[in-house]
Amino acid sequence: MIELVRADDRLVHGLVAVSWTNALQPSILLVANDAAASNHLQQMTMKMAKPAGVTMAIKNLADAATILNNSKYATRRIFVVTANIADALTLSRVVPDIKKVNVGTAGIHYATDQAVAITAGVKMTIDEFTAASALNAAGIEVFAETAPSQERVGFAGIKKAFSH
Repeated sequence: MIELVRADDRLVHGLVAVSWTNALQPSILLVANDAAASNHLQQMTMKMAKPAGVTMAIKNLADAATILNNSKYATRRIFVVTANIADALTLSRVVPDIKKVNVGTAGIHYATDQAVAITAGVKMTIDEFTAASALNAAGIEVFAETAPSQERVGFAGIKKAFSH
């Protein structure tokens, strides 16, 4: 069962490895990213941050979709991390079990004129908002939240930030 898809341009780092995995209690942490799937240095770095007791897989989007659609994993708690909202949207179009997408610290490094601040730790470009809107239109819950203990802004709040 897919617990959550998180769009986070840093993929697996302390916040994902500690806060989110503690909150979600997944048995599998699946990184779905084409670039990371072929970057051995990045894979080694992420594996060092992997929490104990959690299986980690780093796959390209196509292979991640295959895993997520495999009935063999239907009873496993899966936490999926993508680098951006567009990748989450791509997965959602071929993986019907995606129900929630968390816009995490994706975009935190954007310049103020490139993106809109949703929360103190989450910024989105217009292209990312368009992808989030498509997810929302598909009936997927979209929200911005840096950490499980932080402020959560639902899609209505994200949309409001873009209407100014």
